[in-house]
Amino acid sequence: MKIYLKNLDGIRFFAALFVLLQHSFGFKKGYSTTSSFADNWFEYSGVIGVNLFFLLSGFLISYLLLIEKDSTGTVSYKNFYIRRMLRIWPLYLGYGLVLAFVSPHLSQMMGLGNDVTIGKTILNIVFLFLFAVNFQLAFIGANKGVFDISWSVCVEEQFYLIWPIFINNFRKKLLGLLVVMVITGYAVKVFLCFILPAISNVKPEDAYVMNYLMITDKLDLFGAGLVIALLYYHRDKFQNQFKKIFHPAVQWTMLILTILYVLSIIRPEGKNFALFGDHFASSILFGYLLLSAVMDNSILNFENNLLRTLGRISYGVYLFHTAVCQVVLVLFKNFIGKPDSYLVYEVAYPLTNTIVTCVIAYFSYEYFEKIFLKMKNRFALIKTRI
Repeated sequence: MKIYLKNLDGIRFFAALFVLLQHSFGFKKGYSTTSSFADNWFEYSGVIGVNLFFLLSGFLISYLLLIEKDSTGTVSYKNFYIRRMLRIWPLYLGYGLVLAFVSPHLSQMMGLGNDVTIGKTILNIVFLFLFAVNFQLAFIGANKGVFDISWSVCVEEQFYLIWPIFINNFRKKLLGLLVVMVITGYAVKVFLCFILPAISNVKPEDAYVMNYLMITDKLDLFGAGLVIALLYYHRDKFQNQFKKIFHPAVQWTMLILTILYVLSIIRPEGKNFALFGDHFASSILFGYLLLSAVMDNSILNFENNLLRTLGRISYGVYLFHTAVCQVVLVLFKNFIGKPDSYLVYEVAYPLTNTIVTCVIAYFSYEYFEKIFLKMKNRFALIKTRI
């Protein structure tokens, strides 16, 4: 069986692009001034892009597992884990090991300093192989040479570890499972962000980071992905409702609201909203966007060769972009300097980051990742590209 859900490749790329843009503007902030509107637009775009990644993963993985469970009566854990390993592990481990050994020396060559000892390198590698970089960043702290950007890949792998078991054993109790997930996530938020600082020496800002890096903080996003999967899975039952909900006028309205939210134009500020409102807003807006994207009457049209290719290489875009942004910034500083024009660091710099990252990700996909993707398809009941 082969399943292809249209427009999702393009959406996957835009999620990676949101993260790339936040880091582009973040890395150069201490060197080049940023116009107020650009600073506002891209200060949280990466956070929102990560929300979209988790929601999309929850949707796609849940949908495929539902099909497998209902068509065969069970979920093959072996095949599922092998597929995920062949898709995620080669690039994650290969690139992570390269960074662990090379990035400290490259950082020193570029004049960024190097305080990474052999002990720190070994520690980085241990957390890398445990798929626990998020725990390392939360409880030990970042240091140069660590594969920081992979924290979200680790959260996703932790989700993959438990999700097929949940779908297989709670197929008829998924709504109850969803309630438990949301309650658990919010209970941990409250404990880490409010109770822990009150009863310990943990600073509130450190507790906030701890919470953000934990899988418990993302359970509501994965759960929202499950809801979207269930709605799409039972779409024939909701034909009449979907005709109204996904009327083109409603789709355009929701798309505009989503863009305004991504650019932080209508996104409320404050810690409490970030903790308790952001995931809910992202789930509503992106959940609708994902469902509308795969509908027959979708207003979106991301089914061109460029966006489909960019979507396929988005995993590489996500992993490679932080290193590219930092190297390109050093080159810009050395060869261009600090001109008064905003065009250099607000247009040329992020554009260069995007192009260079996409080129590297393309070659990675074509000449490295594809080798393992071909092996992955041997274990697929349902043929997909995810």
